[in-house]
This record gives sequence, C-alpha cells and structure tokens, in this order.
Amino acid sequence: MKKSIAPLIGTIVLGITLISFDANAQMGSLMMGLLGFGSRQGVMSGGTAWGTGVFRSNGERIYFTTTSERGTAITYTDGPLSSGWMMMGGQLVCVSCHGPNGRGGKHNMGMMQVMDAKDIRWSVLQREFDAEKFRLAVVKGQDPDGTKMKLDMPRWNISNEDLADLIAFLKTLP
Repeated sequence: MKKSIAPLIGTIVLGITLISFDANAQMGSLMMGLLGFGSRQGVMSGGTAWGTGVFRSNGERIYFTTTSERGTAITYTDGPLSSGWMMMGGQLVCVSCHGPNGRGGKHNMGMMQVMDAKDIRWSVLQREFDAEKFRLAVVKGQDPDGTKMKLDMPRWNISNEDLADLIAFLKTLP
C-alpha cells in the first residue's frame, strides 16, 4: 500500500511546486498530461495538451509548448537538461525559464546551482537585440557582443518563420 501512495504524493508535490512557480493554471494541466494523467497528447508526441484555440498566435504557442502550428520540429541542444537540471527528462519550453510573462529571473536548480534567465520581453530586449542578434542568441547561443552564452540557454533548432512568430509574440508582452 505504501508503495502505491508514493507516486501519488510525488505528483501532488510536483503540482504544488508548479503552482508556486507562478505559472498560470494551464501549466499544471500540461504537466499532468506529460505525466500521463488525462490527455495522452503531450509535447513528447509532437502535439500539445493545451487544447484547440488556447493560443492567440503561433508565437504564443511556440513560447508555451515549443510546437508550431506549421508542424515544424522545434528541438534544442544544451540547456538545463544537459546539466541534469530537468526532472524526469522533461521537455524545455521558453516559459520553463523565462516565466509566463517573459520577465525571467533567478531559478534555484538544485545542487547549489542558480540560473538567471533573461527578461525576454521585446520592450526590454530591443535595447540590445535586433531580429538577427536575437536569432543568433536563440540558435547559436551568442550574446549581442559576440560572446558565447552559458549553456543554460538551449540552442534551438527553429525555422525563420517560427522565430519571426516568436518575436511577434514577445512584442505583445507588457
């Protein structure tokens, strides 16, 4: 009996942690779907557990799910997963580090490691980045001054069209 309760308690603790992370209520639904509770359509299958009509734009969908309405693959290398920071081999999405409002901030990743995610609202980014410099940061992990970013920042494999949609979404964040 005790063995069957442990996974349930772990799931509840994970859910509480996500809520306390200041994620919106739908993040919990996404995680529950990824954990196999409810919808089987999750990020790992190339779909999204969020449902139809949830996103106002493809850029917003990319930010929250790293899936494109075009059906193009959006994959990554490096990032917290490469350092063993993501639990259970989780799938990174922009919101994982930058938060639902794009403001980023410091995240305690365990084992005394802290990650400082940049504020990626375009109103803040445009002081340092134009569209090309942003592409280099996202795809190659290159800061505007040409130096390499830390490996905390994943190197994304994203099409130019999807990247333009993501930038358009970032421009909507207050």
